[in-house]
Amino acid sequence: MQTSINLQGLYRYSVIPVLIFFIIFMIMTIYLIVKRAEKSSITKNKPRTKVIPEKNVKNIPAIKSKYLGKLNEVEDRYRNKKISLRRAYQQISEDVRYFVFEVTDITTQNFSLSEIKQVNIPGLYEVIEEYYEPEFASKSVGDFDNAINKARRIVNEWN
Repeated sequence: MQTSINLQGLYRYSVIPVLIFFIIFMIMTIYLIVKRAEKSSITKNKPRTKVIPEKNVKNIPAIKSKYLGKLNEVEDRYRNKKISLRRAYQQISEDVRYFVFEVTDITTQNFSLSEIKQVNIPGLYEVIEEYYEPEFASKSVGDFDNAINKARRIVNEWN
């Protein structure tokens, strides 16, 4: 079959844009290599000084006094029937966690029970574990006097 349509030849792109892109790419590559070499030579020639962080000195007796006062407030509000047993347990747990945070800078107030166990702070896991059931049970039942005394013991025995 004869047709009168002829196929077009290959379209040719100009070489100039490709060369410009290649030259810019090579210039950027060389620039990055030189900058990296300068940076590494500066750090190699820089005398290494040992940075000793400042020791974070805390006034532990003042922190203990603050949290013992908070625990006394919780006890007074519970005894005067201003808060429920569940809320009292929640407040005790929160106060103990914030006490540990202020003393150690470990954010125990954000930790779950399993995370507190991994931190391995003596007595904290056992106390918080004991508070979990009254805090989250559908009906809060617990020995408030024992709970508040354990919280006070943790605060008082902290070194």
